[in-house]
Amino acid sequence: MADDGTTTAPGPSLTVAAVARRLGVAPATLRTWDRRYGLGPSEHMAGSHRRYSANDVSRLLVMRRLTLEGVAPSEAARAALSSNEPVVAPTPGPTTTEVLDAYSDAVPMAPDPPALVSAATHFDNAAVRWMLARVHARDVIAWWAELVGPALQLLAERAVLERPGESAAPALEAAAFAELRSRAAVAVARQSQQAGPGAGSATTQQGAPHDGGEPAAPATVLVLPSAGGPDLLAHSLATALQAHGVRARVMSAGGEAAVAAAVQRLAPAAVLLHVGPEQEEAARADRLLAAVASRASVPLFVHREGAAPLELSGGLAVHRVRTLTGALHEVLAVVG
Repeated sequence: MADDGTTTAPGPSLTVAAVARRLGVAPATLRTWDRRYGLGPSEHMAGSHRRYSANDVSRLLVMRRLTLEGVAPSEAARAALSSNEPVVAPTPGPTTTEVLDAYSDAVPMAPDPPALVSAATHFDNAAVRWMLARVHARDVIAWWAELVGPALQLLAERAVLERPGESAAPALEAAAFAELRSRAAVAVARQSQQAGPGAGSATTQQGAPHDGGEPAAPATVLVLPSAGGPDLLAHSLATALQAHGVRARVMSAGGEAAVAAAVQRLAPAAVLLHVGPEQEEAARADRLLAAVASRASVPLFVHREGAAPLELSGGLAVHRVRTLTGALHEVLAVVG
């Protein structure tokens, strides 16, 4: 029986090092969870340090799973402390208040790309998520430009010998995508709260009212990465737009025909194309823009990395922007 009078599940008691190995986190992360959230070992043995019981480990497994899924650490800890089972059944999504509360206690941190790289290369997922959530919590563009982008660049420049199945860069990208999902959810919750009761989701009911009094559907911006695959920068731009009350959708795969069909289905108010520095991306960008123009007459924005010019055929009229901040504000000026 534990000190608090509750029954402890059968199983061996484990040291901090053993639990850290089982969860795939650093021992320092477990100590942080103990100090900040009370997710520490509950068993006391004479002449030794405190040890984790089976129930303690079950709660830590919940904590780790939720943080990897993008839940803020404080909210994940609350869920873990209220859980008595290793596997938690699906629960309804968090309320607006719960989403906002999960970020209200986030302590701001200065961008530190080398520290983020160190955590990623040690596969300390909790530390990675901790940093991603606390650097520029209200500014996705600065978050990308000062933390995530430089960290990924540092990883790309390093020669690292990795074990099979372990790769720091994809792991960091996955954690960054999870953080973007969390930030997008927070943006929707804040907008819904500001709209007041009965206003509905900020992503489905915004804009000026129609004659019948119903709010208009929000403008939709289609974000296209020219690389033809999941593009973290494009998703960062889309998240920044959503934080400003503009619904954004990212199309990460598909050729010209798929893009043309998406434009016809979404009827976007604008299209923002992110073009990487590679020349083949510029050629694909030209084809994608032509596909968009063939289906709709909408403002076309092109964000091009680097100083290389972007030659477009067909005389397409596009708004060219060189910076992420410029891309955000120019799109908002048209559809915001």
